[in-house]
Amino acid sequence: MTADDYVRLFFGKSFTGKTSRMFYEVRNDKRVVGVDPKCGSLTKVEGWDHQWPFFDETEYLVTKRCRWLGTTFVDYFRKRLKQRFRVMIHLRNFHPQQLNMLCGLLMGVKHCTVAIDELGIFVPSGPPNALPSLIQKAVISGRHEGLRFLGTAQRPSFVHATLRANASAMSFYRMTEKNDLNVAKNYFPAQLGESLPSLPDHVCLEWSDNAPAYRNESLVGRFLAPGEKKK
Repeated sequence: MTADDYVRLFFGKSFTGKTSRMFYEVRNDKRVVGVDPKCGSLTKVEGWDHQWPFFDETEYLVTKRCRWLGTTFVDYFRKRLKQRFRVMIHLRNFHPQQLNMLCGLLMGVKHCTVAIDELGIFVPSGPPNALPSLIQKAVISGRHEGLRFLGTAQRPSFVHATLRANASAMSFYRMTEKNDLNVAKNYFPAQLGESLPSLPDHVCLEWSDNAPAYRNESLVGRFLAPGEKKK
């Protein structure tokens, strides 16, 4: 990954390798924020700090004001403004609202990579004004604050069009849905795109703004995040 890949997306069916690839790509980054909406396997990743922010549901439902309870979560970043860190944030509910707040927080932290699993849960498809404002600001102009975004999704149509339009690189793992294959036609030559339904696990088609598309058979990232033991 290059510094120009400030929005990088990974699409494909479950268990095809997209999440492990995403975390492989950030293995050498000095300041990484992982975002986990499933609160499953990523809670067990070793070598990362784990944070569980508590969203004030009651206040949001009454006033629509978004805030986290307590100061522990925000203080984690305040203490690391000039330090290295690898933190996995586990979000159990109100995913768009919490990612919006997190983007606002990280615009102040600056110079870090954000790796979001199941991006469609946070930024589902919809009209342009459906994208929360701080997420939009971070994705469109976050490079000026040194922010880079990576995200996975099972299907391209699950992710808001603004993020897809700002992606400078995308990896397509195995897909079989007709609509997904039609999307792939916009990025790959016919013969390459036709191979999507039969791709083996951890093999993908690579697209970027500044290089020809190709089939990546290196099996890169076939294990989960660095430090996690094989099962």
